[in-house]
Amino acid sequence: MSVENAVTERWRVNLQPARKLRWTDALNESTSPGRPPTTSATARMLTVVKQSWKWMRWPTAVGLLAYLCVMHRDQFEELSQRSIEPLYLGIAFVLCGGSILLTFLRWFLLVWGQDLPFRVSDAIRLGFVGYLFNYVAPGAAGGDIVKAVMIARQQQSRRTVAAATVLLDRILGVLALFMVGACASLLHRDLWSHPVIGMSVGVLWGGAVGGLIGLLMLMHPVVPRWNWIQAMTRWKYVGRPLGDIIHGIILYQSRRNVLIAAVGISLLGHIGMLSSFYFCSMALQTGDAAPGYTAHLMLIPSAELASVFIPLPGGVGVLEGAVAYVYEHGGAVKPEAAGAAGLATALAYRVLSVALAIIGAAYYMVSRSEFGAVLASDSPGDT
Repeated sequence: MSVENAVTERWRVNLQPARKLRWTDALNESTSPGRPPTTSATARMLTVVKQSWKWMRWPTAVGLLAYLCVMHRDQFEELSQRSIEPLYLGIAFVLCGGSILLTFLRWFLLVWGQDLPFRVSDAIRLGFVGYLFNYVAPGAAGGDIVKAVMIARQQQSRRTVAAATVLLDRILGVLALFMVGACASLLHRDLWSHPVIGMSVGVLWGGAVGGLIGLLMLMHPVVPRWNWIQAMTRWKYVGRPLGDIIHGIILYQSRRNVLIAAVGISLLGHIGMLSSFYFCSMALQTGDAAPGYTAHLMLIPSAELASVFIPLPGGVGVLEGAVAYVYEHGGAVKPEAAGAAGLATALAYRVLSVALAIIGAAYYMVSRSEFGAVLASDSPGDT
């Protein structure tokens, strides 16, 4: 072949239209031997969504909050003309702060029940870190991941059990929230006819009953010794962590008072937190636009659960919208203004929560420096 013909042939090949790629091409390419696997379009799309959600979480939360404020702007104007009752707002602040401290005490008991070296001050310090990170990680319980990592680093001997106490702490907290809401619903059976309220009541009762059954089964001495559970401890990679957790369960079985006290603290803490919502509404003088006290104990748990499981930082926007909804359908005397009253109440509670998170961050910084000074003074080089 002459040089001219070769050049012409090369140009003809390059000028041919490109063949459209089909989904089977990617499959064939990924399964062909000797070729590295390629990422599917679905996996690439999920990666893009995950990366985008990291910076879209806060704009989404703020946008949802702004939408709620615009939707209830007319009723807001009426509420803004009323003065705030500082006494009720102070009571709400004390109840909210006390409830948060009770959750830290509950976690301390669970860690102490595993014979791990842990102080109440450590629980408060790490607890405030987790509470602050609730506004960074998705969902109102995202800070639990930070707490689990930090206590696992602190407890080098039994890191898996230490991290598992955070999960158990969250489970007992949710169980107590189910129990309070379920019991309070017995006082407002007239609201069960509403489809959403009735469904939430069913969830509360299902979670309360199911959680109590699961907790009782966990405390039965036979359960961790079942053959199939013991066989799981021999699995590769996960067998050793599972064995540590099973050993922790056996320890709790010998110290049942720890779990009973933890559940009692959870009930008291959630009653205080739900009461804080009520006193926020009292401070704003919402009047007949807000449900009564026991109705708060029934309605607010569903709103709290929504803020926990919907992945927005701190549940911002989700909690406010859910509270506004349950106010509208919670038997208020003035339902036309109940949505705005619920939104204002949730915003007031949000302000108190953020203030407590800032106080907790300051406490963490101070205690961290003091803790570092103690470690430095106890170091071998100083002796």
